[in-house]
Amino acid sequence: MRTLGWICFFVFVLPLSVHAKEIQTIIDQTPDYGIVKMASGVYDESLILSKPLTLEGVGRVTIRSCRLPAVVITGHHVVLRNIMIQQCRRAESAALVVTGHDHIIEYVQIVAAKRGIQLNQASRTSIAHCLIRGTRQDNGIDLWDSSQNIIKYNTIKQVKDGIYIENSNKNEVKANFIHNSRYGIHVMFSDDLMIKRNLSEHNLAGAMIMGTKRTVIEHNSFRQNNRHVHSQGLLLYNAMKTSVKKNVIAANRVGVYAENAYNVQLIGNYFLRNAIGMQWNISKKNYIADNSFVGNVYDAQAIRCFNNTIIHNYWDTSLKLDQTGRGFSAIPYRADPFFLALTTNVPEYQLFFQAPGMLVLQKLLRSPDDEVMIDHAPRMNALKIEQTHRLSTDPLNVNRMSLVMIVGSISLLIMGRKRG
Repeated sequence: MRTLGWICFFVFVLPLSVHAKEIQTIIDQTPDYGIVKMASGVYDESLILSKPLTLEGVGRVTIRSCRLPAVVITGHHVVLRNIMIQQCRRAESAALVVTGHDHIIEYVQIVAAKRGIQLNQASRTSIAHCLIRGTRQDNGIDLWDSSQNIIKYNTIKQVKDGIYIENSNKNEVKANFIHNSRYGIHVMFSDDLMIKRNLSEHNLAGAMIMGTKRTVIEHNSFRQNNRHVHSQGLLLYNAMKTSVKKNVIAANRVGVYAENAYNVQLIGNYFLRNAIGMQWNISKKNYIADNSFVGNVYDAQAIRCFNNTIIHNYWDTSLKLDQTGRGFSAIPYRADPFFLALTTNVPEYQLFFQAPGMLVLQKLLRSPDDEVMIDHAPRMNALKIEQTHRLSTDPLNVNRMSLVMIVGSISLLIMGRKRG
């Protein structure tokens, strides 16, 4: 009976290894826009897809690679579907490398030792319904000089940055679930992005947006990003003409931190149970309206900010007196910069956050009005926000894919020991 058990284990858990060179030959011989179906098994070499065709796994198909990328996609109109990619721990490159244009990558699972998917000068490519798990050594999906791509309905965990975008314009990042990583979404010097309906939680920072223009950040959920003293739900640095609307920003150390922000619209967001709702530094000509600040330890702080419009926000800690019956208070709300200015010069003073003596000093040393963000007509009641963001995949599918990854990792470990 014990022997029969081991036989079943090797048959059903450890698929038989298949020669990838045969698959590469079939790929090379397939005419343009043809379909290549890979049978269940483990393929121990790299594949190159350099012409328009579809490569689709039937059953459980695993491609394993140690040094070279498991799959390289070039050219145009390549479709990669229903494949699992495993990297061994000594991998030196991305698991999947993509260049060219008009590709489709969907239902691909990656156990990555380094980078998961790397787009380099790729355009009009769709990455959807993929699951990427890393070792926090590199990024899940990495875009460099790649524009007009769509990244949607993916689950990414335990990587360095979930989705990293640099020097890449007009990309759409929609309905992804990113967790247990450094930065959920990391943008550097990229414009005209659409970041919508993503869930980023339990990261060092939910989203770090640096050096952007005309980017739209809407209906996302940035929550429980609080593992570090510098954790934020959303960081905006050197952002211009950017729209941040109807996001749920909850249980972070700092909900939104904005520095060198100009002409940013922060409208209709829900700040819930953050240590600090929002912080602003060296920012001007921004429009902050119709946001709700509920249950935060400190609603807002701002220093060196001028010519901003702050109106019709709901502040949990504000004094409220509605004289007209229109739902707005006659008592302005002041986002006093005292504590933020103090800790900027001496960071160690953060130890006295919300200390009674610090609150007394803030009252005594009242800041001039021209240095304070003031909402002259705060709302009497918080606005309700539509929960339009959702997970990239339903929990059942996530659990199924996670189970497949665990079994695949065990098989890779056993095969690696056998080779040793």
